[in-house]
Amino acid sequence: MDFDALSRRHIGLFGALAALPAVPATAQTPRALPTAPRDILNTMVRIGGTSGKNRVTWKTRIIVYAVEPTGVRPLVGLRGSESAWWKKVDDDTFIRYSSTLSFFEDLETGKFIDEFKNPLTGAMNKVGVSFIRHKEGEYYTTKGEYFGTMKKAFPDVYKDEMPAPKWKLDGDVIRIQGDSNFPPILQQPTKEAATQFAFASEVFDPKVETPRGFVSGWNIRPWERWLDMGDRPGHVIWHFDGVKLDNAELHDRDYLERARAHTPLFDKSPEFDEGPSFFERVIQNRGVKPS
Repeated sequence: MDFDALSRRHIGLFGALAALPAVPATAQTPRALPTAPRDILNTMVRIGGTSGKNRVTWKTRIIVYAVEPTGVRPLVGLRGSESAWWKKVDDDTFIRYSSTLSFFEDLETGKFIDEFKNPLTGAMNKVGVSFIRHKEGEYYTTKGEYFGTMKKAFPDVYKDEMPAPKWKLDGDVIRIQGDSNFPPILQQPTKEAATQFAFASEVFDPKVETPRGFVSGWNIRPWERWLDMGDRPGHVIWHFDGVKLDNAELHDRDYLERARAHTPLFDKSPEFDEGPSFFERVIQNRGVKPS
């Protein structure tokens, strides 16, 4: 998950949304959002992904903010993508195989960086690459959304329940607010919230395979290790925004060149990766025993 100066990021996202050509309400724009589980599921899949089989890529930007008792300060940015390959299992189940790849960038120049000078401490540290692939897939079902490994290890956290998205329909715009249901093994404080946007006239038009989409949100996390903050009081907030692309080639050219030079897996679905999944490794490394 992206995971700017805050006002600049908001202006960038919503300015881009406002600049898009207006989509007039049509016979396919509903007066209300669906309430039946299967209809909700299909709508959520189309908002976040596609009803087709092609790769869907979210072009993402992040600013990492330091939050201290004395104030809030932007530290560094990341630019990346989250690509997903969707598969329909049956009328009640979809699987999303996702791959996230992000590189650190300088907030002033927008150039990719491999090391970062922390303005709070003066320390220069190497920064890596955020590369996460979910071989097991994320399940979207009429009984909930989860990764299989996490549901098996934490059944009380990922219960079977009908989807109940927090969404609103304003004219032709759908807004969905949601929190990530993280497992109870992450260092605290940890919390993510995001709002997705889509056009109802596209989401409910079967001729549009991949409706356009936008997202903005934040992630609260403890001090990152690469910041080397020690016991200094405070934490970080990752502010992110993203735009859905139906073609990965629409991403920034410098990003695509760096991503493909970093790994040949950039253009491949994680479904066919070798070895354990990302969350299987997390559980193994932390000694978590399934319930």
